[in-house]
Amino acid sequence: RRGYRRHLRLFTLLEPVNMSADETDGPEKKHPSVFSIVLAPWQSQSFRNWLWSIDAMGRHDWEHPRERRRTAGNEPRVRVLPEQPTAPGNYCVAPIGLPRNCYDSDWLASLPTYAKRELEIDDSDYDFSF
Repeated sequence: RRGYRRHLRLFTLLEPVNMSADETDGPEKKHPSVFSIVLAPWQSQSFRNWLWSIDAMGRHDWEHPRERRRTAGNEPRVRVLPEQPTAPGNYCVAPIGLPRNCYDSDWLASLPTYAKRELEIDDSDYDFSF
């Protein structure tokens, strides 16, 4: 519907642990619940923007269902950027085999050669457009 199909190959390379995790925003209960996005250092800004675009489209589709009055199930999570940097223990795991522009270039430069080799990076740039 929105051009998701052309991204299926990239989706198959990702697991939930590779995408943005989130943590609840403190001990107080809020409705709807608010979650801080965990910013993984391996993710390029282009890759993050692509994931956030998918979230925004999913929220829009939930709020404006086609051909029915109401969307079943829980509403999508409210995700916000954290006020403080993400604690290192909460980072998402870097996936293997993504195109090079999915990875943050500074993060890649900080890795030892063997770690970069183990990522099996596809030496192409991914088109994140829909």
